[in-house]
Amino acid sequence: MKKLNYQIDDSLIGLEEKKKNDDDVEFLITVKTDEALRRLRDIRKFYDSDKVYTDILFYTLVNRQYQVIVRRDVYVPFILRLFQFRLIRFVEWQDVGKLKS
Repeated sequence: MKKLNYQIDDSLIGLEEKKKNDDDVEFLITVKTDEALRRLRDIRKFYDSDKVYTDILFYTLVNRQYQVIVRRDVYVPFILRLFQFRLIRFVEWQDVGKLKS
């Protein structure tokens, strides 16, 4: 089994990832620069304009924070979109060891 690892560009954003439930992952994103804010707004615009309204939900909080709820089936595409907009520095698959009996 493989796990997706990534590293944010911490000069642009802060990111906290939490498992919300079995179907969704919640991200709390703190924007640190105006450029990062523009990029995150472009990502939001992309998802707001697609035909599936419930795949990714953005909520604006205070102090440049955003709550983003991502359906598990679009988790990888969302991470790749953050990477495409250079809010994430790298993405890699890591093998997760199998349990030994």
